[in-house]
Amino acid sequence: MAQIPAKARTIMSRNQLENTLLRLAQPAVKAQGLEIWGLEILDGQHMTVRLFVEVPAMEEEPLEDMQDTDEPAEEIALLSASVDQCEAISRQFSLALDAEDVIDRAYTLEVSTPGFNRIFFRIEQMKPYVGEMVEARMGELFAPTPDGQKRRVWKGVLEEVGEESFVLAPASVDGEGEITRENSDPVTIPFARARRVSRIHVFRKPAKPGKGPGKSQGKSQKKSKKS
Repeated sequence: MAQIPAKARTIMSRNQLENTLLRLAQPAVKAQGLEIWGLEILDGQHMTVRLFVEVPAMEEEPLEDMQDTDEPAEEIALLSASVDQCEAISRQFSLALDAEDVIDRAYTLEVSTPGFNRIFFRIEQMKPYVGEMVEARMGELFAPTPDGQKRRVWKGVLEEVGEESFVLAPASVDGEGEITRENSDPVTIPFARARRVSRIHVFRKPAKPGKGPGKSQGKSQKKSKKS
């Protein structure tokens, strides 16, 4: 007669595992006054679970209402989860994972903020980043129209975010941080069709010393004195 193990592990689908991990992480994240931005699972013999946490969205001054400033989004949203908070979440989350025993192999747990080049796990997360560069990696070759150009990766300036899709103006960014728009129409991409959508942080190089108008004027004044 076959023996029934004392604790049989239930085989979960990908979505079930993600939902279970999010449920187990929630108390640890909430205890630190933070919220879950998203969760990423990298499969393999050794699984990696990445939990991204963020400070709650500002209610009085949402990020999209401050886009008129010259400051980049990461400088506007100064508040961020600290290293100590991430470590505390990691410890409590690990204890919950060990107690529930939901992962059937060796795994590594990583807890961090979403970072500059953040992944968008839900389409509503994209709304504060209208006007910035975004990359959409599709599950397959995708064309916005039946006779349009097919691409597996679309990059461009985020122009609009709807309930189920978003609009990109195809563009590229060079090493100097300059954005060049392509001579093509904006494309509408269904969020559900994309395998991964993320922000492209544009690092703009600071102006070189002596190149500003004040510096040039100072040099010309010195030359006039010599003459």
